Amino acid sequence: MIPQTTRSTASLESHTGLTSLTEITSSPDPQEHYARLRAQWGPVAPIEIERKDDVVIPAWLVLGHSENCHVMRSEFDFSRNAANWRWNAENLLPAGTAIGTYTPAEPRPTAFYHDGDERKRLREPLDDALAALDERVVRERTTDMCERVIDRMGPSGSGDLVKAYCRPIGFLAMTTTLGFDLETGAMLMADAAALVSGDGDQVAQAQANTAAIVLEHIRQRREDGGQDLVSYLAVHKNFAHDGEIASSAIVPVSAAAIFLTAWITQTLHQILADRSLAARVAGGRLTLDGTLDEVLWRRSPIAQSPAPRFALTDMELGGHRIRKGDALVLAIAAANRDPAVHTGDVWDEVDNRSHLSWGTGPHACPAPRLARLIARTAVDQLLRHMDVQLTGSPGDLPWASSAWVRHAERLPVTWRAADHGVGDAAATPQRAPG
Repeated sequence: MIPQTTRSTASLESHTGLTSLTEITSSPDPQEHYARLRAQWGPVAPIEIERKDDVVIPAWLVLGHSENCHVMRSEFDFSRNAANWRWNAENLLPAGTAIGTYTPAEPRPTAFYHDGDERKRLREPLDDALAALDERVVRERTTDMCERVIDRMGPSGSGDLVKAYCRPIGFLAMTTTLGFDLETGAMLMADAAALVSGDGDQVAQAQANTAAIVLEHIRQRREDGGQDLVSYLAVHKNFAHDGEIASSAIVPVSAAAIFLTAWITQTLHQILADRSLAARVAGGRLTLDGTLDEVLWRRSPIAQSPAPRFALTDMELGGHRIRKGDALVLAIAAANRDPAVHTGDVWDEVDNRSHLSWGTGPHACPAPRLARLIARTAVDQLLRHMDVQLTGSPGDLPWASSAWVRHAERLPVTWRAADHGVGDAAATPQRAPG
């Protein structure tokens, strides 16, 4: 356990006037909220996950980098299995909450919701399938997808870059990697959008739709074979039934695709809006990989991990008494900007990948290489083929209404076919007007 001095022994439910996660994530500057919470409560603070029918659903928000690492690495103190959440065990959750669909009392048969040996059994097929993927093929498919979407945008125009490019690429690149055709990928994209809506009924319906599509896809891929993720998962010896395969496949269909959309959007947003960043990229002082990492460090697309942890015993963390059954939400964006792990010199952190956007410990993201390959290709292809300029003031952009992911809801831009050659790649990013 991390050495600390107890700041408070008050129970989680005794705190009132809590800040909501969605308010933090969708605000113009979440770091102001994190700094205020850190100053008031220390590295762990009480917050509101969701409010339903005047019932406030609370959790501890873990702000500190070291505290986040401790929780992530200690699966036998902090479980991913929501059956251990007091609000599930005591039947306190109002009907129709979004958090209830993310954290079911009966955990779905995927490593995402399990710990220990069961997690290992269900995680191994995904690790094996990812290792079997040919990254060259993934890059070629993603490049082809990007070119299709860019062609659809036309040689010039204006509109919302999130709708026209970032969201289609984030979802379709991932669903193609899973072996879905474009039409089915578009259907999954519509359902995945509902998953971050915050509406419990919409989330539940979207999950049911996605499950039905994935189950049928598993049966087809087992029969036909293929060189995609679902084809590998469909024949893995660890799975006891198709429900386990479907649950394991749905995680990258939804969570990974949503994250990719946010990462691609955040990266393009910063290149277009931040003159300093654009100059470093254009001058070759920062690679595209370095740009992607800077976004993960400073503007993490995952604001909070969408998988809370649940305390398995009474303990102390961040100066607070955590009780058995409490929920803990991991504030990735806060941990990545924790003053305790930064020197203040941005050059000290170029190519530094010790941020927590991928997590750490037994539940760390299984596919950081795949996600980076898709995001890098998506950003690179747009900058190769299009000269893009952000219109209006970057400070006026609305942010996605979500407790979990952080990105601009819309990116109003103009675009035209690039004059520079393909070899210039991302060397000429367009910058926002002054």
